[in-house]
Amino acid sequence: MAEAFVKVLIDNLTYFLKGELVLLFGFQNEFQRLSSVYSTIQAVLEDAREKQLKDKPLENWLQKLNAATYEVDDILDEYKTKAPQFSQMEQVMKKLNAIVEERKNFHLHEKIIERQVVRPETGSILTEPQVYGRGKEKDEVVKILINSVSDAQELSVLPIFSMGGLGKATLAQMVFNDQRVTEQFHAKIWFCVSDDFDEKRLIKTIIGNIERSFLDVEDLASFQKKLQELLNGKRYLLVLDDVWNEDQQKWANLRAVLKVGASGASVLTTTRLEKVGSIMGTLQPYELSNLSQEDCWLSFMQRAFGYQEEINPNLVAIGKEIVKKCGGVPLAAKTLGGLLRFKREEREW
Repeated sequence: MAEAFVKVLIDNLTYFLKGELVLLFGFQNEFQRLSSVYSTIQAVLEDAREKQLKDKPLENWLQKLNAATYEVDDILDEYKTKAPQFSQMEQVMKKLNAIVEERKNFHLHEKIIERQVVRPETGSILTEPQVYGRGKEKDEVVKILINSVSDAQELSVLPIFSMGGLGKATLAQMVFNDQRVTEQFHAKIWFCVSDDFDEKRLIKTIIGNIERSFLDVEDLASFQKKLQELLNGKRYLLVLDDVWNEDQQKWANLRAVLKVGASGASVLTTTRLEKVGSIMGTLQPYELSNLSQEDCWLSFMQRAFGYQEEINPNLVAIGKEIVKKCGGVPLAAKTLGGLLRFKREEREW
C-alpha cells in the first residue's frame, strides 16, 4: 500500500512544484525536500514490502512511513486552499528524515527508478473496462463541445484541468469516443504532448495521424503548409493530452496553423496547470473534481477483486478503510486495488 501512496504523492508534489502558489507562499524548498525524501524511500519500498511479513521491525517501519505519508497528504490538501503552517512542514520533515535514516538498519535492496516528471504516453482508446463516476462529466464536456460548434466563429479551445490522478485523460478518451462527438466532427485527432511542446514535432505527428504517413521533408514551413491543407475547411476535434507548456508564444504559433478549420473546429486539452488552461482556452476551463468515496470504492474493487463471485467480507471491510485514504483520487484507488489483486490474506491487506 505504501508503494502506491508514495508514487501518487511524488506525482502530486511534482504538480505543486510547477505551480506559482508554491513560490508565493515560500514553500518551494520544502516541497523539493519532500519530493527528494520520497524518491529516496521509493527506491527501497519494493524490497521492504516483500520482506515485511518476516520482519516485525520492518513492518513497523512501513507503518510509520504510512502515517507520515498521510500527514504529508493532509498538508497538500490544506495547501490547495491556504498555506500550511511552517511548523507543520518542519515537524513532518523531521519524522521523514528519521524514517529515511532508519531504512539503513534493514539493509534493503535499492531499486533504480527512472523518475518521470509526467506520466506515460496516452492514446485515444479507452482501456478501462468500466469507468465509475464520470458519466455526468462526460455529458457536460460533450455538450460544451457540441454547443461551441454552433456558436464559434473561430477555433474553440476547451481545457480540462485538475491535479494528477483524477482521470483527465480517461475523461478525454470517453468524450473522444462518444457517438455524439463522432457525428459532430469531420475528423478526430489525439496527441499526447507531455513536456515536449515542440511545434514541428506536434505538427508532424498530427499529419501522420491524419494521413497515416509522413512527409519526406523536415522543415517547419512544409509541415505547416501540409497540415493547413489537411485541416482547411474541416470541422475537426484535436485532443492535446497532458500539456505543461506555459510559453504563450509556442501556443500562439501552433494555433495560427490550426485556425484554418471550419466553424466549430475545436481543441480539447488536458493539463495539471490552471495557468496552461488560461493561456490556451477560449472556453471556460473545465475543472475535474475528486471522485465520490462510493465511486472510488467501485474503482478499487474492480482492480482488487475482478469478477470474483465470492469475496471475503473482512477484505471488503479493510478495503473500504483503504479507499477512505485515497481522498477521491481514482488513480490511487486503482493502483492500490491492483497491488492487492492476488493477495487474499487479511494480514497482507
